Amino acid sequence: MITTWRQRGMAIVAMLTGLIIMVGVVFGSANTAYAATLTPADERYHVMFPYNDMEYYVGVAGLDASGNKYYCIEAGKLSDYVIGPTTVLASDENARRMAWILDRYRDTDAATHAAIGIIVQDHFGRDRDEWARQMAVIQGRYPEIVAKAARIWDQSAGKTPAGTTVERTDAEALRSGSISVKVVNRDGDAIAGVPFTVTLQGPARFIQGGNTFSGVSTSAGSSIAWEATGAGEVTVNTTYEYGRMHVMDSTQDMLAFDSMASAGGSSSTFQVRKDFVPSVSTQVSDKVLDAASPVFDDVTSGVGDEGSHWVPGLKLQARGYYFGGLGKDDLGKVIAPNARESADAFLARLASSGYEPSAYGKASFTSVGQRVRVRAMAKPDGDAAYLTPKTGGFGTWVWVFRRSEQSKRAQEYLTGDWVSPFMEASESNVGRGKVEVMSTVTEHSADIGAELSDTITVSGFPADHCQFMGDETYGFAADQPYATVSVWWSGDPDNPSNDEEYKPSGGEVPTEDDNHRLLATWEIPAMNGTFKIGAGALDAHGAPMHLTAERHGWYVFVWRFEGDDRVSPASSRYDDAWERVRVLPPCESEKPCEPEKPETPPAPAEATTPSPRPSLPVTGGDVSLASVLAVPALAIGAILSIVVRWRRCYGRSKHWTMRWPIR
Repeated sequence: MITTWRQRGMAIVAMLTGLIIMVGVVFGSANTAYAATLTPADERYHVMFPYNDMEYYVGVAGLDASGNKYYCIEAGKLSDYVIGPTTVLASDENARRMAWILDRYRDTDAATHAAIGIIVQDHFGRDRDEWARQMAVIQGRYPEIVAKAARIWDQSAGKTPAGTTVERTDAEALRSGSISVKVVNRDGDAIAGVPFTVTLQGPARFIQGGNTFSGVSTSAGSSIAWEATGAGEVTVNTTYEYGRMHVMDSTQDMLAFDSMASAGGSSSTFQVRKDFVPSVSTQVSDKVLDAASPVFDDVTSGVGDEGSHWVPGLKLQARGYYFGGLGKDDLGKVIAPNARESADAFLARLASSGYEPSAYGKASFTSVGQRVRVRAMAKPDGDAAYLTPKTGGFGTWVWVFRRSEQSKRAQEYLTGDWVSPFMEASESNVGRGKVEVMSTVTEHSADIGAELSDTITVSGFPADHCQFMGDETYGFAADQPYATVSVWWSGDPDNPSNDEEYKPSGGEVPTEDDNHRLLATWEIPAMNGTFKIGAGALDAHGAPMHLTAERHGWYVFVWRFEGDDRVSPASSRYDDAWERVRVLPPCESEKPCEPEKPETPPAPAEATTPSPRPSLPVTGGDVSLASVLAVPALAIGAILSIVVRWRRCYGRSKHWTMRWPIR
């Protein structure tokens, strides 16, 4: 600033100029003037220094009505304090640093204002040579102010915002988390004290409410919690504020703080999802089950798609439906639920195709990876266990999560039902059927040299047994095509009178020795029907079956099936009276024959399975001869004795036929 006496001279010139302007106004001049002026600053805002025999000032030149402080940028020029038009400076690093300084030191002492005035001229001054000359004087008079100006400028380094960073942290998968926002300088370092705003666009909100958060930055960053309100893409937009400078065009151009402006910072986009789709994976505990067996399923909780995440601790209940009695043609016919098809609608669709549940199960889970072994029950929520029927058949599970059956809190995270497909391999098993056999030998007693035969009627096999070739996908083996019929002999080869000691006993066939021999084994089809064994009937391979009684003793026919995945093993009993023949030795003519004790077949005896089981009681009894007639009838008794001896040599026992089950 120039000295006081010079100011007075210039004031006279200004007054004359003002008179001329006023005259122009009086006579209708249309020229426009800037009536607003700055208030000249006093000693609180600047310091004086002598220059060219005049008093100059460094610091604030004037203040506007809002209190904004103006600093000269044209060294040596006069100022009329009239406020002229302003131009906002480009927001480069120097401008932002200057704005930070003016905002930081709005209210300070004269020395600091003087230091700021030095900074303004150093970085924004327009007459570098004149300022250099003035600066030399200031340096000599106020070295501490010059040093302070350098410190303040250095202090502003790194304090000006150049952008933001946004980091997302998930607290619970894609369902909630926090956003950490930092305002950074041009070096990427976080700076404090900068106002910023974060806006969420998409299905999410901040925990405190709303989609917008405003705050002031810290050097550690600001963490704002959010939560998903749906599923989809969320974009985080940030803005930060920075100070701007403007230049006023006047007789003495001046620099002042303009305003805070907003600049876009970093953005971040991520996926959120509040809901999830629960699911289960299952594995039947046993792939092959015998008749009257319980059905178990090992059920493991999971999620239905990659983007799903189970809410920690949230309890959900699943229900299972077991479909039994399925045929081989149902294998591979996987029926999947349609998109957003409810559990009830899917079960109704299965019912319309002829598939109704045979049993039911349920399980509860609170997280992924929990495993529960579920037992099939005869009724929903019942206590009576379901047992596989003796008719056998394939079975499969369908599992569902019904949204309507879950708690109110759980329903907030579920958008619908989840249903597993029908006839999945891992969820399928097979129950083995139980075979029944009706059989009897043609004659229960015979002579040596007679041809022995048997008639067997089989039921209980699946109607298509021997046609199932197995299924690798489901893990089921092919049907066994043959059953066997074996014929055993027992007795004393050297003494017919001892044959009774080796009468067949016990359910299982004996071990071969001198008194027990396996005479023949034939294969017949493992299927339902009536089969003739012996007497030239053909076996399963087209070969005739013959068996001749070559020695006295007992002959037993034993039917046996080893079992397969669809039918349980089964066998007739070795001691079954309906399946044995007693062959007697021939009569010796010179020796009277003993009267025969013909056998009467007992009540039916159950067959046995191949696995060892307690033998059933040996059945059958000998029919005693009639009591001897009264002594007075000696003649008649003699005649009867002759008749009985004749039947001993040539007669045969009657033919009995009866049915019994194989177990």
